[in-house]
Amino acid sequence: MRKLQDTKPIWHALIWIGLYIVAVNIGDALGEQLRFAHTTGIVLAGMSIGLLGYLAAQRRLSFFGVRPVQPGSLPSTLFYLPLFAIAFLQYAQGLTTGLDLQSVASAVLLVAAVGFIEELLFRGFLLQALRTSGTLERAIVISGVTFGLGHIVNLLRGYSITDQALQLVAAILIGIALAYCTALTGSILPGVVFHALFNLSGTLTNHSTLWDAVTVGAIAVVMIGYIAVLRGQLTRARSSSGATTVAAGR
Repeated sequence: MRKLQDTKPIWHALIWIGLYIVAVNIGDALGEQLRFAHTTGIVLAGMSIGLLGYLAAQRRLSFFGVRPVQPGSLPSTLFYLPLFAIAFLQYAQGLTTGLDLQSVASAVLLVAAVGFIEELLFRGFLLQALRTSGTLERAIVISGVTFGLGHIVNLLRGYSITDQALQLVAAILIGIALAYCTALTGSILPGVVFHALFNLSGTLTNHSTLWDAVTVGAIAVVMIGYIAVLRGQLTRARSSSGATTVAAGR
């Protein structure tokens, strides 16, 4: 895999994305068979540990953004405030009934693992791979769109067409915004935290087609404006420094 990472980085990213999809489906299938709600979360937590070990052995954690935000870069993202604001938006729909400690713990484990893996795969592996074969702006947009389209696999998990379409729109916009943030800060870690919080709010709250449409509309308004701001910040950062920071270990 190391050789593939160096010679065909896009294929390296896509293979890991494929492995992630397989892991999710294995976890779901085992969970149904065992009637154990934590199964998918445990499988993905194991995959997260495996990915950390894989990169640590190559000394490429920093290269793919598993490192602190670079000094002085955080204000250019407006401290991620628009993203964290929408992470809590879904709580306006109210908490779902029947929550208990076990279901909340299962949800936390799952969203933490999903947040880390998806940020590493899409804002680490894929964004870096695309950057080597094109412009930074192109890499950001393609990685964001790919992230959104990747959610189509949720149809296999019982999502309706309407729910899937709403999720796809939100995921593309959020994916592009997160890619800009990673490019500005050199770190995927704030995105991991946001991703986990956003998914947790979606897991613990009520849902209806109307409310979900309103939520996605609000997300779209906020994210389109936020993306425009981030794009301007990145242009200024690149002009002033003459260099690009895209989760690279420098």
